[in-house]
Amino acid sequence: MARAKEESPYKSTIAHGYLTLSLLPYMWDQIIEVNNIKMLVNYGMTDMRFGQPVITGSRVRLVTTLHSIQNLRGICKAEIKFKIEIEGQRKPALEGIAAFLYYFN
Repeated sequence: MARAKEESPYKSTIAHGYLTLSLLPYMWDQIIEVNNIKMLVNYGMTDMRFGQPVITGSRVRLVTTLHSIQNLRGICKAEIKFKIEIEGQRKPALEGIAAFLYYFN
């Protein structure tokens, strides 16, 4: 921590970008609920970018919107636009579009 205060342009330690990315599944479970699914497949991500680092101790939150939804012969493909915002910051830490395939009972 002392070294980061001296040498880092952020004057503190920061969370690795992939640590921020790894928070997505946990936070999605807090806000997205889909019923009667047999299987969920992570299909991919597009337009993902890291806007700025998360300084250690910062509070973050996930904001999502449904970007698109398609019926692929009985399989639901949903694209969800997401942002991980940092409290008190204008630019998000991470944003992009995640695609999922939902197989229903």
